[in-house]
Amino acid sequence: MVKIFQVHIAGLFAALLLSPFFSMPPACAQTIWFSPRAGPQRVADFMDLFEPNAPWQRAAAHVKVFEISQWMSAAAPEAELIKIFSDLRRRHIALGVGLLPLSPGPNGAGKGIEGYSAPGQPLRDAKRLKALGADVAYYGFDEPLYFGHEFKGTKKLIPCHSPIADIAKDVALKVKQVRTVFPAVPVGDVEPFPVSDTWLAKLAQWFDAYEAATGEKLAFFRLDMQWQAPWQAQIPALAELLRRKGIPLQVIYNGSGNAASDEEWIAQAIKHFQEFESEGRPVPDAVAIQCWTPRPSRLLPETDPRTLTSLINEYVKWKRSRH
Repeated sequence: MVKIFQVHIAGLFAALLLSPFFSMPPACAQTIWFSPRAGPQRVADFMDLFEPNAPWQRAAAHVKVFEISQWMSAAAPEAELIKIFSDLRRRHIALGVGLLPLSPGPNGAGKGIEGYSAPGQPLRDAKRLKALGADVAYYGFDEPLYFGHEFKGTKKLIPCHSPIADIAKDVALKVKQVRTVFPAVPVGDVEPFPVSDTWLAKLAQWFDAYEAATGEKLAFFRLDMQWQAPWQAQIPALAELLRRKGIPLQVIYNGSGNAASDEEWIAQAIKHFQEFESEGRPVPDAVAIQCWTPRPSRLLPETDPRTLTSLINEYVKWKRSRH
């Protein structure tokens, strides 16, 4: 009798879920990653984030992953890194780490170009993080396809223009190295979008080459959106490509490096997330509130609409308003 009753209750609940008059409370947002400017020219109040009573309690509650750059891994003072890792554990926020996975080529090719580091640097950084108590939950590449294959270079920066298969082999070696320290850590990629008329085809080649070299799919693919380019028409094809490849979509929501003020940068970022998630475009699996430009100049407090933590709350509020 009890089993029959349970079956009836389960069936009734399933019917309610399908009913147009019943809906579960909606999630307020996708998974949110937070990645403030943290290199040599980091935001002045960066370390204030990791004080117990830092004024971003609401925003922090929405953040699932906090991301640091490879520069932080290699060069930040040990005491600062220990404090960061401890506070993130207290807040139950996972740690993501940027990875520069490309090795320079002969005759200085690749030297000084974004995405490149010394061949043993990622492994040295991983060992340093582990020794300081880090529990790395994700690694994210810094645009290896673009800078290794597409970047045209300058008078001082000599591009490698490596074949996509060679890039994948180089990257796979770095993944193997860091996993000797953090076994099975998920690894994703960040690339600019859009780049050219052939970029989607090259991304498809890159996804396949990475899987062939590592035996696995990318854990995520994050768009470094070129907001001034005509990106809207290409998003459906990209979303379909990622769906077929089984790779989750992430998008960076940010403002322009040319913003004249913190207010302008935040307003631009709000406009960008509202535009991307409108007009039937695919909803990202995760979003990154990220900044590497001089604006905004402060992270705190979250109650100030000019700060980066306030942008997290603005995104969550906007998502809730749409349900």
